Formats: sequence, structure tokens, C-alpha cells
Amino acid sequence: MGVTETDGGATTSQAGTPAVDYQPGGIAGYYGAAGQAAGQNALVALGAALAHRGAAENRAEGGRIGLVVRSARNVAAGHTDHDGTVVVAAGVDPAAVADRYASGGVELLATLPTPWTAALLDPRREALVLVAAGAPLYYAPAAAGVDGLAFASEPAALVEAGLVSSAPDTERVVEFVLTGGGEDGEATFFAGIRRLPAGQALVVDSSGAVTRSIDAVAPPIDGLAAARNALVASHQPAVRLGLGLPGAALAATAKTTPGVPPSAYFSASFAPMDTTEDMYVGAVSASLGATVHSVRVNADTLASDLAEFLRVQGEPVADLGEYVQYAVAKTAREGGADSLLDPVGAIAAYGLTIETTGKKPRKEVTPTTLLASTLAQARSAAPADGAPAPRPAVKASARLAEARRTADRNAARLGIRIDTPFANPVADAGQGGASLRSALPAGAPGDVRNSAPVRDWLLRLKNRIYGTFLAESFVNRPWFHQQNVLVAFEDFIKGRNHDAELFWRIWCVEMWAQEFLDPKPEEKEPVRIKGPLEANANKQLEITVGKERWLRFPIRTELFTSGDDYTRRITGYVSEFIEHVRADGSYLTAFNGPWYLLVSEKIIAISQGRSYFIWDIEPSWWARTLAKFVVKTPYGIGLGSPWTMELAIREAGLPRILFAAGVSAAGKAVGKRGLFYQVAGHSVRAIDGPTEYSVYPANVSAKLAPAHPDRVASKLKSTIAATLGEAGLSQLAQTLAGVVVIDANDIGRNVLGSDADRPEEFFENLFGDNPLGQGSEQTPLSVAVRIG
Repeated sequence: MGVTETDGGATTSQAGTPAVDYQPGGIAGYYGAAGQAAGQNALVALGAALAHRGAAENRAEGGRIGLVVRSARNVAAGHTDHDGTVVVAAGVDPAAVADRYASGGVELLATLPTPWTAALLDPRREALVLVAAGAPLYYAPAAAGVDGLAFASEPAALVEAGLVSSAPDTERVVEFVLTGGGEDGEATFFAGIRRLPAGQALVVDSSGAVTRSIDAVAPPIDGLAAARNALVASHQPAVRLGLGLPGAALAATAKTTPGVPPSAYFSASFAPMDTTEDMYVGAVSASLGATVHSVRVNADTLASDLAEFLRVQGEPVADLGEYVQYAVAKTAREGGADSLLDPVGAIAAYGLTIETTGKKPRKEVTPTTLLASTLAQARSAAPADGAPAPRPAVKASARLAEARRTADRNAARLGIRIDTPFANPVADAGQGGASLRSALPAGAPGDVRNSAPVRDWLLRLKNRIYGTFLAESFVNRPWFHQQNVLVAFEDFIKGRNHDAELFWRIWCVEMWAQEFLDPKPEEKEPVRIKGPLEANANKQLEITVGKERWLRFPIRTELFTSGDDYTRRITGYVSEFIEHVRADGSYLTAFNGPWYLLVSEKIIAISQGRSYFIWDIEPSWWARTLAKFVVKTPYGIGLGSPWTMELAIREAGLPRILFAAGVSAAGKAVGKRGLFYQVAGHSVRAIDGPTEYSVYPANVSAKLAPAHPDRVASKLKSTIAATLGEAGLSQLAQTLAGVVVIDANDIGRNVLGSDADRPEEFFENLFGDNPLGQGSEQTPLSVAVRIG
């Protein structure tokens, strides 16, 4: 009779009755282990990698073949026939598989209801038979320690077991990025792993491996009848409203199915960015007289769940609706449900059309332009008239295969059965979902909706995504043209294109690669926040300049933002530091002599509003062209990006930048370097671009040098001295000998502004080892005092 809101833990009418963990079962094994120990080790590793698919494990070995199966403890997942044939299976009675195989061989297996998978050890033929009936299996023809092949229910299990390297299949990655399809082929995202598609069997013996079809001609199903059967078979069902019409039809079907409680309905809420889904669900629930549990699923939950979700899937996913399913299923499971009826796949199965609204984008991205040059050339095939090549369509079969795959893996990890009656060919495909519309009660809206507000989510997460596209790992992948990706993503942020799904796929592939392909960093102790009188990690307090010994105390601060009263804030941090010095007492006498405050120019520029998100900078043709010729260093992006080069042009003017570039080129020809900045000026040298290691927002921003840095230094000096005097610390106020605004990093130092009694060169030498650090230290201030 309405909508109730939950956040990660819905309750149903069966609350207090714990659901039984769903264990869908999983199988794995090998053919041709190099030795008995190798085979046993492989089975142990494969069983551990599939542990989430069942608490019980059974193994069987015979000759060159080994099998392992994970299942629920009360499920018979293995069977040995009278002739010695061993069968392990997931989703089907292994005895039935053995009986059909004995009666008529592989072809007769098509008579068993799908989906299921099985592996048979046939001792008479010394053969391994893999069967993918409605669900895929995955095999590695060159598994480690095996001279035949290894297989498993999931590709990631073969990697996790150490039998296959995690090297990616570039062609599969490219196909995914360009179209989102490919689920119905043999290629996987791992170069060493192949998919045995649904409807196929693989027979492996001493003569090799042969693939055979086991597909019987199965008639399209009645989706709503399949949904009703799934509800009847469940003890504590949940139903997800989603995709508009398909989810509403499922809810209406559940309403008329005996035994389904009135509180078994769940939906995803995309609020606050998108409230239209809540309005739609409210209208459906009113027409049904049902209570719907609303589960918060938004950009923030996606960001926090993404790594875990990709670990669950083991492969990238094209449709964010599968993440919505994961989030809702998790909440339904925690609320006591043992199954979830989900509408995923309905749009592809019924050929439904989603109405598009809003302005037509000014341009459409050609996906091949975002690929690395060699890949783009291989994939580009412009028509004779010069128009952009049309995007290849994704087959409905591939969409349905992905829907089945993701539901299976979500279910296996979350411990709840997920039924997807629409993730199969349906009887009234192409009729606009006539059967779904006829199921709706009066007053229920019948529009078809997107699975998730992908564009809104990506815009919300643009800072994080931009940081990913700027990361060294992304640059070093062989798949993408980073600059083109960044330019196209800028256009997306500014509304010039609406290719949200394309950018999701690029981001998803990169996050999957970080999870599965990149070496895992060594476990490190939690970062300890330094004390007020301590040096930054891997830095020293003391330095010798000339014959003088100095201490530099880095001062940690909160982040500065545009519009901050930096004079007040910096004065406050210095006053707090002085209190620590007085309380400690160890260094107090040193402050009887001259002491200095050195301020990172970055926080001044940010406070003055001279720092810009890179998507707010519109690089000119000159900026994009000149940036290509800048030598990149590992210590900072400098002017080697279109955004920082554009700021340099705005700051110094194009003629001066061009003249500086010419002088620099001539100087390099005769062995002289550093002439560019001598001509362009200190203000250009101080321009910084986004760096992966910086804290937000510096990781997605570019900034100019601070305005009027000498005035800034003078005002800070007078304000700090006055504040210390008012606090009764007139001696410290008198010995404050200067404030310096400095641009320092690991390769150079440059004083931009100063009100001090020593030359700029002294302070640049004082910061010769960059005591403020180069990453996330958050220490933009430093007090320097002489101790000898």
C-alpha cells in the first residue's frame, strides 16, 4: 500500500525467518595433468576458487582426468554410473545426465531442461566431456601444470587457482568497449581462457578436443508463466520492480500468485539525482495495493561497491542494470528472502523501445577514435561517402547471455537465487511486450525505463572517473588513446555528447583491469598522521645551507578551497604550531633567533580561485598542439597537457609562449636547457596540472600561479606578527623574519613571492629536498628555524 525506504537492509513480512543460503553449485577440473601431485593441487585450488558456490566439496580422479564440484550439503552434485562414468553437475541431477549419456551419448543431453552445466569422466573412452546446457563453461587450453586443459564454472576461478595468467584478450576488450557485446562468442576477457557457449559440448581425449552442438530446438518461453513457476518454487520470494513495464508485469503476476506476501516487492531508488523511478514505482504500488521496499542505489553506492561487484562478476559488464540487481538482491537477502524475481533481459528479449527525451547532443563520439592508434586503424572502416562508420549493433542473444551470466554470479556470491524469466527468447518477441501490457492492472503505467540513470551517475562521479583516466595505469594500457578519451569525456561533462554507456564501459574495463590484471600492492601499515613537530615520511627535519643548520617543520592543514580567507586560516595554523613548540619546549630557544614561514603557492592559488577543474578549461588548438612537444616527467605534468598549456597561453599570451618555445628548441639544439621558462616567466613555471598522487581536487585540476605573491607574503607576515603580539608573544612576533611563497616539488624550487630578510636563492636551497612532500601529505606550510 505504498513505498517504504531502506538503506542496505530491508525487512519483509517473513523477517525473523532466516533464509537458507542459496548455493548454485560449481564445477571445475582438468584433462591431462603433468603429474599426480599437479592434478591434486589443481583440484584443491579450483575447489577453493569456487567455494562461494557451495559449502560441500567432492573430487574425483581417474587416469588423466580430475573433477571437483562445490554444492550445498543437501544437494547430490556428483554421481558414478554402473559403467564407471563419473558426472559432476551444477543445476541438474547428475544421475539424469549419466542416464541420458549412457542411453544416447552427448546428443540426448539436450532433452534435459536447461540451464545447467556438467562434466563427465568417461573411463571407456578415457575422455572428458564438458556440457554447457543453457549456461556457459570456461576452459583454458594451456593451463599451468596441465598438458591438456583446465575448466571451471567461472573464468576468474581459473586465474585465482593459478592455472592461467591474467593476461587480457585485447580483441575482446575492444569489442566490449565498442559495442558492449560479445557474450555469445568463445572469447573471454582473459587471453588464455575460452568460453564454451551455452548449447555446446566439448569432448576431450587423446586425439584432441572437439566441440559438438547439443542444442535441441526449444520453443520460446512464456516469460510470465516462467515467472509464476519460479514464485511457486520459492519459499520466501522477492520481486524487483525495474525497467518500468517488465518489472510492473512481474509485480502484477506475483500479486495473483498464491503464497507471495504483500511485502515481497523491492525497487531501486535513484534519488536524489533522479526521482522519476520513485514516482513510477509509487504509481505501480498504488495500482497493485502492494508495499514496495525502496533500496537506495546511486552513484555513491556504485563508487563504494564497484571493486567488489567486479570481483563478483570476474569480467566487465555492459549494463549498469546488473549492478542495480546486485544491490537490490543484497538487500532482499539480508531481509530474509531466498529468491529474487528480476526483470533483467526484458528489453532485449521483447525488443522493447525506451523513449528518449531531452536535447539531441551536438555530436556523437566515434568509439574507434578513443582506441590506441594501432587498434583504431584496424577497426576503422569509413564508408565511401566519408560519413562516420555506423556503430555495430549488439545482438539480443549477447545481451541475454550477459543477463544470465551476471545473475548467476550475483546469486552465487550473495546467497540468494535470482530468477530471470525474461533473459531467454520469449514467445511474443517483437510484439512490443503485448503479454506484459496485458498483465498490468488498471492505472499502472506501462512505459519502458532505463535500467539505471547512467549519465547522471557518471556526472556525479566525474572527478573519480577523470582521475582514473589520468592515472598511469590507464595511460600504460595498450587499448586507449588517453588524450582522445579525456577530450571526449570533457565533451560529455559539458553536454556535447550523451555517450554515457561508452564511458561507463571504458571506466569499467579499467577498473576490472586494476582488479584482475595489475599486481596487488603489498600490504602496508595504515598511514600514520605525523605529529606537529615531526618530518613528513621519508623526509628530514634538518638541512644544512651554507654553514648553517636549519630545521623545517611541515604543518598539516585541512584542504583549502576557492574563496577561503587564506590569511586568517594560515595565521591560525601557525599560532597552533607555536603552541605545540611552547608545550614541547625542545626547540623554543631557537625561536629567539630569526624564523621563517614558507607557504606552498598551491593553497594561495586555490584560495584565490586560480585553480580550475580540467573539464572547465577549454583548450585551444594551439594548446593541444604545443602540449604534445613538452617532455613528460614522473614528477608532474607541467605544461605537458592541453589544460596547463592553455593556462600558460592565457597567462603569458600566445606570442610569448611561441617565442619561448622557439628559444627552447634552439637552446636544446646547442645543449642548453631550461630556456623556455626563462623566457615565459616564473608565473608560467608555477602552473601545475593534475597529478595522480595528489589529493582531491588537485588530482583533477590545473592551476595558475598565485596573483600578487609579494603582497600575499607581506600581508601574512604582518598579520601573523600582530596575532602573536596580541597573544602576548611579542618576542616571537619580533623574530619572525619573513614569509615566502614558494613553488617546490621533487625536481625544482622557485620563490614566487617574498617579504623576508634573505635572498630568494637561500629559501630555494632551504627547500632543496622538498620537505613538504609530493603527494597526499597535506602539509602546505613549513616553519624554518636555525639551530646552528
